[in-house]
Amino acid sequence: MKLLAQQSPSARSVRAVRKAFLNGSVAIAWPSFTVSENHIQLSSVSRLNANVAVGDPVEITRIESPIHEASQISLTALHSIPFVSNILFTLFTKEIMTEIRFVIKDNYVEFPYNGRPQRFKVTGILLDLKEQRHGSVFAVGQETVVKVVPFTPSQSALHKEILEEAGAINGDSDKERQQSRPYDQIGGLGAQIKTVREMVEIPLHNPEVFTQFGLRPPKGVLLYGPPGTGKTLIARTVAAATGAYLTVINGPEIISKFYGETEAKLRAIFELSAENSPSIIFIDEIDALCPKRDEAASEMEKRVVATLLTLMDGVSEKKIPSTAKSTTSDSKTTSETSTPRIVVMGATNRPNALDEALRRPGRFDREVEIGIPNANARAEILTALLRKIPNTVTTTQIEHLASISHGYVGADLAAVCREAGLKTINRVTEKHRRVLEMDIDTFQGSQTSSDLQLRFEALTVSGSSGNDQSICQQEQDDELKVSAEDLRAAMTDVKPSAMREIMIEVPKVLWSDIGGQAEIKQKLKESVEWPLQHPDAFIRMGIRPPKGILLYGPPGCSKTLMAKALATQAGLNFIAVKGPELFSKWVGESEKAVREVFRKARAASPSIVFFDEIDALTVKRGSGDDGGSSVADRVLSQLLNELDGIEPLVNVTVVAATNRPDIMDPALMRPGRIDRILYVSPPDLPSRREILRLHIHSKKMACDADVDIEQLAEQTEGCSGAEVVALCQEAAMKAMEESLEIACVSKRHFEQALAGMTRRITKEMIQFYDDFRMRSGLKSV
Repeated sequence: MKLLAQQSPSARSVRAVRKAFLNGSVAIAWPSFTVSENHIQLSSVSRLNANVAVGDPVEITRIESPIHEASQISLTALHSIPFVSNILFTLFTKEIMTEIRFVIKDNYVEFPYNGRPQRFKVTGILLDLKEQRHGSVFAVGQETVVKVVPFTPSQSALHKEILEEAGAINGDSDKERQQSRPYDQIGGLGAQIKTVREMVEIPLHNPEVFTQFGLRPPKGVLLYGPPGTGKTLIARTVAAATGAYLTVINGPEIISKFYGETEAKLRAIFELSAENSPSIIFIDEIDALCPKRDEAASEMEKRVVATLLTLMDGVSEKKIPSTAKSTTSDSKTTSETSTPRIVVMGATNRPNALDEALRRPGRFDREVEIGIPNANARAEILTALLRKIPNTVTTTQIEHLASISHGYVGADLAAVCREAGLKTINRVTEKHRRVLEMDIDTFQGSQTSSDLQLRFEALTVSGSSGNDQSICQQEQDDELKVSAEDLRAAMTDVKPSAMREIMIEVPKVLWSDIGGQAEIKQKLKESVEWPLQHPDAFIRMGIRPPKGILLYGPPGCSKTLMAKALATQAGLNFIAVKGPELFSKWVGESEKAVREVFRKARAASPSIVFFDEIDALTVKRGSGDDGGSSVADRVLSQLLNELDGIEPLVNVTVVAATNRPDIMDPALMRPGRIDRILYVSPPDLPSRREILRLHIHSKKMACDADVDIEQLAEQTEGCSGAEVVALCQEAAMKAMEESLEIACVSKRHFEQALAGMTRRITKEMIQFYDDFRMRSGLKSV
């Protein structure tokens, strides 16, 4: 059986609903004509007692043993309730319990009183003056004495235990019971959920806590953050967990073309929520409904903002008729009117587009950022998602997947799990299709059609019920589970949301694909890989990772290739920026493009921003024809602010490459912006030997035995790495010019290629870089 919806149970006979190894819930079962035979409907209290959530499989057992009537039951109130010690309230409670009829010790019961649902815990059951253990079912009859224990916060231990089990506070409780709570379906947002619960649950269920201190309960909570991080999910989960009346407003859906109708719809929503108090009004994409009034496109938007401000201010002043009736004539604790308990929740990914008046205390009292999850949060999200999917993924594998899924938000990880499930289904389907085809080919012609049909039924899940079918069913059940390999494959298809519009396909270049330059590789690993792999060491030493790395040197010395290898080996999100593409003819657009690059890098952190030919962006200020007001100067100023401005650059590494470090502005090359400046020199003899070995042996270039790598390495003195690679390609082309059917490249082909090769790195160029290092005081690695 599967739990379908959050509705009141229907009953016919007394049945117990439970999960394995846990306490159960007792209720009367009634047939339903609106759900399928494999589903049941339970109330929120029954789900809490049975330790199940919506969608969980449950076991329903008919109670065959005799049910004894309890002589006395004790109910402990979970909230402060007027008249809880009054005899009339006790009689009212007994009548309610007689209607509920069946109870189990340590279960919860709930019934309306004083205009709101009240929840109690069954803390004691007596039968023939003997205390009964939990798990046994007892009946409540007219002879049963009902004892109500008032709410006493001074009993802190019992108070905390009861509230934790009822889900009223966020504390540590039984692990199995936590799994049935709605909040456990959300991973990686523990701190944010705790804040939201403080701002929503207490004002809805215990507003007297604020009035005792002379405070007004909070009226609103604003959730903001990038798309897909869980803002809407948190709001809906809070509403489901509190049992409050929920009204959802999707920003533009209440907009009307008729004058005044939009404001009327908004007022009607607040009136309906007040009548169904306690209630939550959730406004999704609130920036579309309430933009800044000085930037509003029409008068209608200004009126909507003003209406919402007035309604939120009037929540605490408005009085609604109370549904609770006084049980004594001399009571002064109830009144004919009561203050509606309404909390407004808003969600947006553009908080700065909202009108400022909405964001002040008294309206949206708290703003909660729902940001990009880190590795630990991603592991919690994956764990929560995989609870609903049959899988063979271990905790260690989940942690590894979380560590490599940089920039993924909750929606992205849900898409990864969905894609992995599809891959699992396709894999199993394809495997069984091949088995079926092989079986048909094997038995075709040697067996009758009836034998073949029986064999086919044994291979299908819905086939015969014999041993063959059972074995096949068990094997398929084992195969139909998502594995870590399926999740890794799905990650290649699902890209992070923050990177989709700027995602580039980085060639798979490994450090081993770059010959020589061992010290440069080590410096890059220390700057980028070490902070991710050994963060404790940086904290222990009291240092921060480098923000920027500049690679400079002659053309063709593997500067760009090293950046590609860095992105591949580190597994980080890689954003490549070509210097001139940021410039625009429109004023301010170039600076905006720089801001946008770093905004996306922060959203997808940890990430690498690679500026190729950065000298085109960072020429010395004041060197333009129009002095210090040129576009290049403004772009440079924006870049300096992004690297070392007021807003910190966290988990974003800037890697830049240039051939002209002399024209770059000195302010960019100071520590704190570009922390490491590495000279990538032309390859020496060992480096050239390694480059030749990589391209001749590792790439399986067919060469004759007379090709001497050591001699070629000596003959390419003064060549860049790119020129050495070009030599190998030119030698192969010379061989193919002789004959397209030639078997291998021989020594003479390399000699012909060497004769036609021009060295582009001159002594003057090397001297230029040496002089620059001496003038600037930089050291060559």
